Amino acid sequence: MKTTKELIRNTARDLFNERGYRAVSMRNIADALGISVGNLTYHYPHKELLMEAIMDAELGTMPAAPEPGLSGLNRLLERMLESFFETPFYFNDPALYSSVPRLQDRHAASVEALLAVLRDTIAGCTELGLFVPALSGSRLEQVTRLLMLSHTGWAQHNATWPDSYFISVSEMMETQWAVLMPYLTPAGQAAYAALTQRTED
Repeated sequence: MKTTKELIRNTARDLFNERGYRAVSMRNIADALGISVGNLTYHYPHKELLMEAIMDAELGTMPAAPEPGLSGLNRLLERMLESFFETPFYFNDPALYSSVPRLQDRHAASVEALLAVLRDTIAGCTELGLFVPALSGSRLEQVTRLLMLSHTGWAQHNATWPDSYFISVSEMMETQWAVLMPYLTPAGQAAYAALTQRTED
């Protein structure tokens, strides 16, 4: 059973996603919950604090440690992409990121931690002989950073371009793997072919 704070966060998140963060008032959130504004502000005195709580909860669902193999890497990349659909209001308005300094600092730290998980996952695949040794050091850092930065660009593309230009998670996953495939060893190519077959079944 969800707690009152969870219900508030989920309701506010849905309203923010539907209307945009700036268009939703605390009164709107209270009305949707069927409670008074006073009751709402008892739990979250300001809308900014509510946004912080929503994003903290979302960032807390991200993997905290690498999973082995290409299947682990695939799950990590897919989970990272799917997260953009859960709180699109935040990524669709870049100014929000800098409007709440406390959240900005914590988000930056969380993103760096997730970057490390992605880097270590790729490095683990190299140790297993799935990627060539060249995917290490500065090249590993560059590829990892490129993958991370592409996520935000993809989310903002979908938010700002016409629907006819929409890029799905599956299409973006193919793009992510297009970056990684040149580094696959023969063993990695076989593992990727098996992974692709499983996801298509």
